[in-house]
Amino acid sequence: MFLAYSMMQIADLSEEAYRRCLEGMPPSRRAQVERLHFPDDRRRTVAGECLARRMIARYCGLPPAEILFARTDKNKPFAVGLPVHFSVSHSGAWALCALSNRPVGADIEKIRPVRPALIRRVCTPDELAFVHDAADSGEAERRFFRVWTGKEAFFKREGTGITSLQSISVLDETVRRNLIFFCAGDYAVSLLYTSD
Repeated sequence: MFLAYSMMQIADLSEEAYRRCLEGMPPSRRAQVERLHFPDDRRRTVAGECLARRMIARYCGLPPAEILFARTDKNKPFAVGLPVHFSVSHSGAWALCALSNRPVGADIEKIRPVRPALIRRVCTPDELAFVHDAADSGEAERRFFRVWTGKEAFFKREGTGITSLQSISVLDETVRRNLIFFCAGDYAVSLLYTSD
């Protein structure tokens, strides 16, 4: 099994690289990006796609311009005709891409205070206990984002979109054994791979 990831600061994407990546998108995808209301959202989206294109090109030994992206009927992106799976995420100042020869999911989120109602909506009972057990140590937010990014990575790997946040627990052994979590500064990162 092969697994790699890369992160890019959105600010590091040059205007030339931004334009080149945007122009390399199929017209329907380019129009979708251009419809995004905020310039920062457009920039994050293009940076994520640019990062994916670079990683896939390097792995497959192809020029980035030759890589064609499409989407499954459930809207999961894939590289047409290539033996690689990828997942892209972006949050705040960063874009993230994970690459594997098996289905993979990735998520990045800026760690920040969240409302208790959101924690209850996202977490299963065992995850709630995991988060609340760290309240006195100041680690509760970090633990919540470990749960949140793990769930996002799970649904991205499955290609289903978020169905029911309560339907899986990232603490369950079947998920946990394939989940890599770390913090990059004040960002939480989860990578969920498919083992052999």
